[in-house]
Amino acid sequence: MREESVSRRYAAAVFNQSKAAGTLKETAADLAVVSDMLVANKALAGMIAHPLVTQSRKKTVLNAAFSDKVSVATMGFLNLLADKRRMGLLGDAKREFDELLRAHSNIVSAAATTAVPLSAAQLVALEKALEQRTGKDIELTTSVDPSLMGGILVRIGDTVLDGTVKGKLDRLREQLLTKK
Repeated sequence: MREESVSRRYAAAVFNQSKAAGTLKETAADLAVVSDMLVANKALAGMIAHPLVTQSRKKTVLNAAFSDKVSVATMGFLNLLADKRRMGLLGDAKREFDELLRAHSNIVSAAATTAVPLSAAQLVALEKALEQRTGKDIELTTSVDPSLMGGILVRIGDTVLDGTVKGKLDRLREQLLTKK
């Protein structure tokens, strides 16, 4: 089974357990604490990912490092990953959990690229327009790409909304080339 689908299953399991217990936000915060600590402490991350370290030793270290920082349910999840030799999936499982939480909370990520920076008023208007179009709350990130010449390019999941001058010129060129 591919690692991506395995991490998705673990994330779904911890999500469903947290949802049933009413602790989705707490679990998300716990997973962020664990992830941040593993990023900051390379020795700890290396030890729990090392294949020659026994599962019982990993669980002992995990409990010492996190038992006072995260909930009992999150500790159970970490111990399960250690038991199943899947600690390497923790980062992917956290990302999948966060995606499930966003979907559950009716939030979608959108990325907008413009030729010039947007003003605060334009950002608010864009968010409102995207929320009306999708029916979801928008988590917007923006970037600037002068090669677009003008307009805006928005990516929401797999959907691309191209209202850029460059995109319009490219489409016009394609139309003219196919009419020969």
